Amino acid sequence: VLDHLIVNRLDIVGDKGKPVISFMKNDSGGRIDLYNHSGTNVLRLSSSENGADLAMWNTLGKNVAGIWSTKSGGSLSLWDNSGDVVSKLSDGGLTLSGSNASLQIQNKHGKTVAVVASDSEGYGRVKVADAAGNLITEMRMIPGVGGGVIVMTSSGKEMGVLAATSKGGQLNLKNHQGVSVFLASAKEDNAGGAMLISNERGIPILILNADGSHRGLIEVLDEDGKGVRRLHPLRGYSP
Repeated sequence: VLDHLIVNRLDIVGDKGKPVISFMKNDSGGRIDLYNHSGTNVLRLSSSENGADLAMWNTLGKNVAGIWSTKSGGSLSLWDNSGDVVSKLSDGGLTLSGSNASLQIQNKHGKTVAVVASDSEGYGRVKVADAAGNLITEMRMIPGVGGGVIVMTSSGKEMGVLAATSKGGQLNLKNHQGVSVFLASAKEDNAGGAMLISNERGIPILILNADGSHRGLIEVLDEDGKGVRRLHPLRGYSP
């Protein structure tokens, strides 16, 4: 039994005589290396000028994870098998990247209730679920339209969409059958607004908009979208 052992380097070898653990010094202090039976360095813990560093490699020798001490605190990075950084946590900021970048939040029951991710096209996406994990709200890019917020029931039925379009904002509400019954948006031909109310078959029966003279216009239609009656303001009349 030795009370005190002083060496410049200490290697612990495996059955094949190759080192599996190495203890040594570096320019900043001490270093510990861990190897697999193939001799690949898979982990290193070492001192640095700012504190301590921890690096991890896979069996192919590619760096997959690292934790460093920095002048401002700590930094953590993860890489994929191609050597690209997929996540980084530094100075209080978390960065996720790559085609499968995703941040998930779970409730106490283990159900995912919120997700921040990128889709296959490279757009950002935010999903919110109820306590059972059913998707109820989604913020994402709507192809050909713009940014949008989609709200759904717990059963997955889409009930409403708030979107940004080339002509302005648009709000679309649907009934339980998925038929659009209310639409509010900016008109395409001018900057005025318009509201359209439809019946349960999706046929417009009431239209409120601004006409070409910047006046209000109400149009009332029958159940088949015909027999329109228009209501204009009286010219020169002031109540």
